[in-house]
Amino acid sequence: MALLGMAACSSPPAKIPAATPTPSSAPTSIAPGVSVSPAELALPPYSVSISNPLPAGVSATRVVRDFVADDLIENLAIERGDANLLPYADSGGMLTIDESTIGAERSTKTRFISIEDSVERLAVGRQQDPNDPLAVVALNVEGVERTTTRDARGAEAHKVVDFHVIIWMIWSPPLQKYLRCDVSVL
Repeated sequence: MALLGMAACSSPPAKIPAATPTPSSAPTSIAPGVSVSPAELALPPYSVSISNPLPAGVSATRVVRDFVADDLIENLAIERGDANLLPYADSGGMLTIDESTIGAERSTKTRFISIEDSVERLAVGRQQDPNDPLAVVALNVEGVERTTTRDARGAEAHKVVDFHVIIWMIWSPPLQKYLRCDVSVL
């Protein structure tokens, strides 16, 4: 600032707002029409396999970050009944599974009101997908999924399900991120 040469003015002093302990964070866009708070993109604790390491050049942090975003996109797509969002999170078999879920939701007039996944354990490593030889990045994920659905009559149902799955991820050059491409229940 150039303070030298300024004339004194008679206006009241400017009020400078007090600093806040944590700056507010603007929502982050993770897909068209999908913005989330940065807190929702926090990475769960994870480990990287020593016996089956990731392919050279693959960042475990990047894979886990994309997995978290993909899960949020998928859940929101199902809640909204919007299959157009799914290609921003899924490809291959996962895309087919999630499109079927949305189709079943429409045909039975059951609507997912909320889907929330909590990851308790996550390990990243290399394992070839039996359905896609190009998919070798795998996540072993354990956690809990909480869902609320509403049927055609308006009755709500709450469900809590423990899960343990392997999710395969594949790089998407157009999106410049990893997408979930297949899943296997353990």
